[in-house]
Amino acid sequence: MFSIHDEPQIKELFKLHKVQPFRYAQIENAIYKNFITSFDEMQTIPKDVRALLNEHAFYCSLEVDHIVTSDNGQTTKILFKTQSGELIESVIMRHLTGRNTLCVSCQVGCPMACSFCATGKLGLKRNLEFYEIVEQVMYAGKILNDEGTVLRNVVYMGMGEPFLNYENVKTSIEILCAQKKINLSNRRVTVSTCGIVPKIAKFALDFPQQSLAISLHAPNDEIRRSIMPIDQVYNLTELMDALDAYVAKTNKRIFYEYIMLNGVNDDVKLAYELAKLLKWKLAHVNFIPYNPWEWSGGVDFKATPRFLIEKFQRVLEEFWVPSTIRATMGDDIDAACGQLANKKEQR
Repeated sequence: MFSIHDEPQIKELFKLHKVQPFRYAQIENAIYKNFITSFDEMQTIPKDVRALLNEHAFYCSLEVDHIVTSDNGQTTKILFKTQSGELIESVIMRHLTGRNTLCVSCQVGCPMACSFCATGKLGLKRNLEFYEIVEQVMYAGKILNDEGTVLRNVVYMGMGEPFLNYENVKTSIEILCAQKKINLSNRRVTVSTCGIVPKIAKFALDFPQQSLAISLHAPNDEIRRSIMPIDQVYNLTELMDALDAYVAKTNKRIFYEYIMLNGVNDDVKLAYELAKLLKWKLAHVNFIPYNPWEWSGGVDFKATPRFLIEKFQRVLEEFWVPSTIRATMGDDIDAACGQLANKKEQR
């Protein structure tokens, strides 16, 4: 059987059984515009076509294992269980400005082993299929639709390294941004990578309008290597060269993520290094307050005090490098990447 989101397979099935091609457009409208959640509810489709779909295709492969919303109602974390029993996470963030963002996962676990990340402690179990990524978006979209609002942004910043599951991520983005499907604006899809250099040029070619975010977290190789093993493979010089080429091709601003770890990467001297690294570049730094988590494998990181993050930020302002401090959301529901799945597995 195959997913209802697999358009080529559905069309091939219809061709084989002599179903009129316009039926697929009806299915698209039912699923992506009206949030129909089963084939039997598609009343515009003849009964024999619905039976054909029930026999050969499936609507959703994921089931909800656990769902929890923060006390202030802004953040909802969904823990999904795959057909093979693995756990993955998605997070809905309802911003006070009215826009809604979904953070999706692209792998079960993650192979990158960043020392500050809960997902890295799970290791890599497998890549998610493109339809498993799309199903996360559809489920969140239905929740927001029932609330009378819409999903505006999708960020690939959940479990996994998107560039190590590139083809499935690519197909999922194409479905997200297709006008007759989910119809998200290209500019409202952001993919975050810790720096898989060879895929940066490919991303620029395939998705010149989508946004790119880089998990930087340190302005020099010595510190970055101590918390991010990827730096041993692709150092900062290689990474920055690839990013310069990306900007030259797309003219897009790059978002640099910088998690603030007390006593590790938050010395003010490092702020000057970061400013020097990014000066005169199309860059925006997103400072991320560290969210402590249980079962951290003996790594005892602490959050940088707010006043020190602001001091760090002021140094960047001196060099005209724009930045923001990410608003923390969902601390009370283990909303940081991998926390809920890690906790469930440990228990």
